[in-house]
Amino acid sequence: MGRWGEYLAERFPVPVTFLLAAATAAAASVVAQEPGFGAGNHSYVFDLSDVGAGVALMFLLLFHLRVFDEHKDYEQDRATRPDRPVQRGLVTLGELKVAGAIAIGLELAIAFTAFGADGVWWLLPLGYSVLMLFEFGAKRWLERHYAIYAISHSAITSAVCVALVMMANPVFGEPSATHLAVLALLALASTFSIDVLRKTWAPSSEIDGVDTWSKLLGPSFAAFLGILLVVAASVSAGWLGWEAGGRWGWVGFVAAVTLWALMTIRGFAADPTPKREKMLQVVAGVHYLVVWIGIAVIAAIALGGGVIR
Repeated sequence: MGRWGEYLAERFPVPVTFLLAAATAAAASVVAQEPGFGAGNHSYVFDLSDVGAGVALMFLLLFHLRVFDEHKDYEQDRATRPDRPVQRGLVTLGELKVAGAIAIGLELAIAFTAFGADGVWWLLPLGYSVLMLFEFGAKRWLERHYAIYAISHSAITSAVCVALVMMANPVFGEPSATHLAVLALLALASTFSIDVLRKTWAPSSEIDGVDTWSKLLGPSFAAFLGILLVVAASVSAGWLGWEAGGRWGWVGFVAAVTLWALMTIRGFAADPTPKREKMLQVVAGVHYLVVWIGIAVIAAIALGGGVIR
């Protein structure tokens, strides 16, 4: 596998990250074509160039965010997670810095090559990620306000979605502010739910010096917060899919996936064991992938099968 393969397997699982990037880009492509859906007389246009570039941009951004986090969290991880790849010397911060710089360079090249002058919109999530690196100039304050810290860092996905929609070829005109806002809300709720569910641990899993939602709120209240966020994401995705023509079939599908997620989270709240803790991570990832990819799938089905170009 090699040391870089080992690092990626532990800290940046490529298959899962690729799926998340693909789901995000696909849903954004639907919202970018929203103006034409009201007429109901055209197919969803799956633009391979736009969507492919969006997948690559999202994937590379997630990688450079990982590099930023390795630098930000190095000292804390050295004290609390000495078994992590960087802390045990598998790869160095210097090597990661070079890899991160290459990723950012590729992002800029792809954005301006694929989208021309509109590629300037990619500076929105790119600039936001730099603010995250420096903790918005308020590191100590954010450390004392864990919820605001998590929300501010989850918002990067909203910035990505806005950029992808605004860069996309306006096949049927510019999307409405309402649809763009709901997509941004979906991105925030989905990403925040992943953060909460990944950091809601069984009491026996807690580590001294590591902040978790379960440590801050208790397992039951942390699980309840996860439920609220999953519901918010589901409502947002349900509305976007409805607008794309999914109607009640789509709503029923989202409701079924959400019910499964809520029952799994509730099971952890009632019995917070390490086994049920791992299921929370499954819920976070599966719910994101299903509802985001589902928006694109339901648009293609409802609008006559879609057109690939």
